[in-house]
Amino acid sequence: MNPSTARAASKLNLIRLLASHPEGLSLEEIQGVTGHKSISSLKKDLGELYMIEMYPYSPTDAVDLDFDGDKVKIRLPIAVDSALPLSPKEWAALRSLLLTNQNTNDVSVRQSILKKIDSVLPSGDWSPHQKTKEMVQNAIHSKKILTIVYWKRNTKEKETRTLAPWLLLEENDAYLLAYDLDKKGFRSFRLDYILEITISDMEYPNIPETASEFLQGFKQKFETENNQETNVTLWVTDGASYHLGLKLPLNETGNVKQIQNTTYREFQTPMRDKNWLIQTILGYGTSILVKEPKEIKESIKLHLESISLSKQNQSIET
Repeated sequence: MNPSTARAASKLNLIRLLASHPEGLSLEEIQGVTGHKSISSLKKDLGELYMIEMYPYSPTDAVDLDFDGDKVKIRLPIAVDSALPLSPKEWAALRSLLLTNQNTNDVSVRQSILKKIDSVLPSGDWSPHQKTKEMVQNAIHSKKILTIVYWKRNTKEKETRTLAPWLLLEENDAYLLAYDLDKKGFRSFRLDYILEITISDMEYPNIPETASEFLQGFKQKFETENNQETNVTLWVTDGASYHLGLKLPLNETGNVKQIQNTTYREFQTPMRDKNWLIQTILGYGTSILVKEPKEIKESIKLHLESISLSKQNQSIET
């Protein structure tokens, strides 16, 4: 890079730095980042910012600096790119590096960066029902009895079960395989249907030798149920697809369509629980559109119509 280009790049980096701190920065704080050899050389470069011309604006239209003797502030009447965007994968990779590298000199800086990353991503290590999963894993490891409140999918009823947890099986959904102390047999429980979970001080029993047979039968049943599932085809925005992918297995078809200024990509996902899927889709608003099956489209349409009618009735009453 020739000297003129390097100096221009240095000036633009100063603009980026100041624009990202609207509260202002002291000269020492700026020097600590830019690496200027002296405060006087930094002041010189700050003064030269006024001389960066951006046609058709005059220099004072483009950059307006304010120094009150303590902090330097910048005002930009025109838009200047003040940040370098990262993709979700890049954010996750950066977070992973920060978590694994514990030798950072300034721990507060590392924690500050992690906090900002967590404001962009839910969490680099986040997964659905994480707290429930951690309690189950701890109970299995330490051989502790669990008491759960479980929502039965077939009858839509809640019931309390006392279990000796045996295995956490994570396929497309997470399942707890456990020995039910009341029913005297092995049972499976989907983690997203566990409403409450507590660890008990009861004595952990000896697991029957039929555990392996139950596991084999469960896997066969699970595979059979998956093969019979209906696929749901969705049009999803890029932002929504990242977060929805944490809840559902999404298979991209490669089809893309544009609706006004919004780009949608086509995905397919198995429909395992119709009501849960509809409520999940509704939570994303117009970021997710249903292509098929027709029954899901009609259910969502009726739900939206009922909400609209309810709001109209409330408006009339008031």
